[in-house]
Amino acid sequence: MDNQFVHLMGSPYLMATGVGKPVEDAIMSFNNSQGGGYHVWVRDRNWVKEYAPGRFKVLVNSKALKKEFGAAPTDQWTWEYGGKVKLKKGKVDLALRDITGFYGRCDAVILTDDGNYIPPEDKKQICAERARLKGLSLEASFAGEFEVIVVGGGSAGVPAAIAAARMGSKTALIQNRPVLGGNSSKELGVGIVGAGFNHPGWRETGIIEEDELLRVKIGQLHSSDAFKQLCDAEENLKVFFNQHVFDAMMESDIQIKGVRAVSTLTGIITEYRGKKFIDCTGDGWLGYFAGAEYRYGRESKDEFNESLAPDTADSITMSGCLMGGDLGGFGTAFRSKKTDKPIEFVRPPWAREIYSLIGYGRRIHLKHLEHGGWWMEHEGTVNDLWDAESARDELIKVTFSYWDYVKNKSDRWDFVNDESDRKEEVRNYELVTIPIMNAKRETRRLVGDYILTQHDVLSGRMFSDCIAYAGWPLDVHHPEGIYSGEEGSFEFDIVVPINSIPFRSVYSKNIDNLLFAGRCGSFTHLGLGSVRVQSTLATIGQAAGTAAAMCIEKGIDPRDIYKDHITKLQQTLLKYDQSIPGLKNEDSKDLARDAIITASSNRTEKGLTPEKTVFTKSMSLSKHDRSVLIPTKDIEKLNSIRLYLISENKQTTMIDVRVEGLKKMGKPDHAMKLGQYNLKIAANSRKWIKIPASIEISENMEFLRVEVPAAEGITWSVIRWIGQATNPVNEIVDYKPENIINGWTRLKENEESLWVSDPSEPFPQWIELDLGKPSEFNTVHLTFDTDLSTGHTEKFRQEVCVKSYEVSAFSNGEWVELAESKNNFQRHRVHKFKKVRASKLRLTIRATHGAPSARVFEIRTYNE
Repeated sequence: MDNQFVHLMGSPYLMATGVGKPVEDAIMSFNNSQGGGYHVWVRDRNWVKEYAPGRFKVLVNSKALKKEFGAAPTDQWTWEYGGKVKLKKGKVDLALRDITGFYGRCDAVILTDDGNYIPPEDKKQICAERARLKGLSLEASFAGEFEVIVVGGGSAGVPAAIAAARMGSKTALIQNRPVLGGNSSKELGVGIVGAGFNHPGWRETGIIEEDELLRVKIGQLHSSDAFKQLCDAEENLKVFFNQHVFDAMMESDIQIKGVRAVSTLTGIITEYRGKKFIDCTGDGWLGYFAGAEYRYGRESKDEFNESLAPDTADSITMSGCLMGGDLGGFGTAFRSKKTDKPIEFVRPPWAREIYSLIGYGRRIHLKHLEHGGWWMEHEGTVNDLWDAESARDELIKVTFSYWDYVKNKSDRWDFVNDESDRKEEVRNYELVTIPIMNAKRETRRLVGDYILTQHDVLSGRMFSDCIAYAGWPLDVHHPEGIYSGEEGSFEFDIVVPINSIPFRSVYSKNIDNLLFAGRCGSFTHLGLGSVRVQSTLATIGQAAGTAAAMCIEKGIDPRDIYKDHITKLQQTLLKYDQSIPGLKNEDSKDLARDAIITASSNRTEKGLTPEKTVFTKSMSLSKHDRSVLIPTKDIEKLNSIRLYLISENKQTTMIDVRVEGLKKMGKPDHAMKLGQYNLKIAANSRKWIKIPASIEISENMEFLRVEVPAAEGITWSVIRWIGQATNPVNEIVDYKPENIINGWTRLKENEESLWVSDPSEPFPQWIELDLGKPSEFNTVHLTFDTDLSTGHTEKFRQEVCVKSYEVSAFSNGEWVELAESKNNFQRHRVHKFKKVRASKLRLTIRATHGAPSARVFEIRTYNE
């Protein structure tokens, strides 16, 4: 059953997803109260009018009607008359029989004894008729009164709802799917990625880090179950599944007072009342229904002076792609299997022929025989918003076009490496399934007081009202999708510095009590390219939820937060472990900030160490050349480049490293040769090797490209570029106890932002806060190390993370235990307890998950 498009066509429907092979019959029985003649009406869709690929038969009591359905002379949903049948009183068997295996679809079958009856075609009338026939009321039932209502339970909506609930607001999360997670759910399966993929050490923290660590712990590939566990733990939060919001009830032209939703399973309507609303639908539906200002498509070059924008504005958006998570077929675009014999494939005539897939960002390798790639996209002129079903169908066509190319045009393949034997192997591959859900990238974008642009992203602009950051490339896909030929998958793929998202891009310009988070935020088409990934959107969601709760607490609207309370919002986000570049803890209510800190031991280091330098994933050079782009912004001269190389060879290895300057953004083929350097790598070594490159950075040079050739037995772990005044080899890093109150919780912002115990000293280790005088407090925040150097969370038991600990207070002359954890795996922990009056607070660490040192970024103490 497909219920993605209830809001557009009126109901869920059955779909025969046979990948060219007819599926089993869909069957049901009902009790007929009166015998006689009955007219048969079937609501279906001929999704490719010229070819009618989704034809099917209707069987009544095992006898097929003469008519083939799914072949109407329109490509819209319509009713087709199937003739008249005679039925006896009693049980009647009804079946749908797939003829083609190509995505036939049926919404409803009506049997009526009224020869003059003709079902309505208008969607609103259809919904009314369905309610009449099924005995449903179209009057909304009241679901509840809430302070904050979040619409959309994706990677932005869930953190928004959790944040609002944790701040004390009675919160509703209304989700139109059966699971949470949106694109990152078990239905679709898009990975959680963000700034950390391109900027090691900048993985997003806060609620999304909490979710990801829990996700890995419970053994899930996708976020749905972890998100649900976090939601279930919040007493102020109620989640409503399978509810699609279709209307905003307005108090005035600028104030929402409630929403109405329809069940995507039953058609029952419910009503929710609230004070503050957050649109996390991705498509910006709540904002649209409320009359919020919005944008769709690409801005012109002149509107924001964006150099990469087209000369004329248009309605082109980035395509989504078909995805299937645990519940949807496990794969991107398709899933295939290898058989023991050749399997022929004939491209359906309604799927376009692809002549070339050679191009930047798009090459065939092993995994692309077994499932597809993110670049299997339709053209940007297809409307993913108002014609969403057709857009999904275009992606189904794309899969068949791609499979034809793979199976029948192997002479045109462009391989990632020497996998020419795969050309023979592919003959035995067979399509198994094609997902039917579209993981969208871009549709409607709501307008806030500020619209984030290309300039903001590329310049790394830090706004005074920054509430989150981005670091994913300016990743804008080609408007012709998979049909772009040698131009490849990207229109632009530009490395960007860490940049910020302003709070003004998170609330509506013209609806006073509306915030939003997700890809429907206040960004230009180009600005969206860097912020649209799941982990980044989650932090925007956490900010929106936190702001909504602050509005409830203070009786104000979001714009008032920007004008009068932005520092409070920022400090609250930091308090709950959401990093904001350049900002540190300055919370006057944190009692720990004035404490005197001592510890059982601490570690001091000199030189480049893993704690000082965050390594990317190791890249083997055994079979492939490797390269890295270095942005040259704010660099006038480069004195050296350092490569961390690991050799497993028994003899010295010599390699030639090439350095080039890129003088045109997004076009890596426009390069200036700057030098080639011969490096000697010692046998069995792990060390930094310096390239003595003296390079003047010219004005038209946007990036440097460092290319390292393939070398057997050599691994490249990280690249480090050193400016004129920097020499990290001579730096001393002191992981002293007082680091836990210096306000920083990320090594990339301050190398001395944590306390590390002496690794030569055994556990337990402790760190103590002397408050100077007896003070009352009832809450402690702890921030541990979960190794933010990786782009995404790979394991929940990070060796460096504190596992077992105890929090105690010195009260009335003795130490009193306040909280304990024996199997912690989270970075940020909040412990609430009965108010205690004490002069000292101690954290005793009994074990980590493997590291020899205790590592603590921050301890906060509150009387709340």
